Amino acid sequence: MAENNSILKLNSVEDVCKYYGATMLHPLVAVIDLNTLAKVNHLPKQFGTYTIVCITEKSKQESPESDEEYSTRLIFYAPGDFSKYTTGSMDNPIGTILTFNRELLDGTLLQNRIDEYPFFNNNSDNIITLHSEEIEMVTRCMRSITNEIGHPQDKYSSHILAAGIHVLLSICVRYYENQVKKPHTSAINIVTRLNNILDRYIHTPAGENKEIPTVASCASELGLSPNYLGDVVRNTTKISAHTYIHRFIVNEVKRLLEYTNMNIGQVAYQLGFKYPHHLTRIFKKEIGMTPGQFRGKKRHK
Repeated sequence: MAENNSILKLNSVEDVCKYYGATMLHPLVAVIDLNTLAKVNHLPKQFGTYTIVCITEKSKQESPESDEEYSTRLIFYAPGDFSKYTTGSMDNPIGTILTFNRELLDGTLLQNRIDEYPFFNNNSDNIITLHSEEIEMVTRCMRSITNEIGHPQDKYSSHILAAGIHVLLSICVRYYENQVKKPHTSAINIVTRLNNILDRYIHTPAGENKEIPTVASCASELGLSPNYLGDVVRNTTKISAHTYIHRFIVNEVKRLLEYTNMNIGQVAYQLGFKYPHHLTRIFKKEIGMTPGQFRGKKRHK
């Protein structure tokens, strides 16, 4: 374990086991049963391993329609990702942690596919909320991997362990896609909240601190990963989050060009663009003409 600028770095499976006080049975993979711990401290930490946390906590759902007192979530970390939890602690934690080094996958079918999973190909957390039957399926997968870790190592061990992880990840993809693609109220709320962020950006006075919103900045403000926000926007609006944000900006540019006397430089400054040609490029891509051509066409009409 290394500590740098107050960030605890868990560089290996051994580091993760030491941090949680668990016995390491395999140098490249571990399944840690949180139920055996009295407390888990949430310190600022960075993982150097692939880590999947299945944890049950008191539900933050305040809706009267929800009868569940607890919610179970899967939280994914790729090497280099920071823990979602930075302060506080949890007494009598409920859950399981799977952590493994990339080296475990060497020579297996999963070696070149691990980064294709949506929860491992970006630098932010991805979270899946589980239902009771999904919890049971994840628990079974974790138990199967745990049993193989306890088996004496032989030439088949890494392939069997990688296969078990592959099954778990495939199940997680199913749950992830079901959660993102289901047209439930939370998806609509996410898009509504995104609109509020973009509307606030439009009405923020021009100045050095005004920045053009990106998928990453909006996702961070919403407490989501860029990939998750992108999937929700695409499945709700049928366009990418990147395009959605640009169209929101372009609509404001059209309004300013049509109803004010601002030139393109002034419009760019008003919206936080450092260079007018950047705005012109986005505008032309969306509208098919330059801002000057658009203004001329409107005035001609």
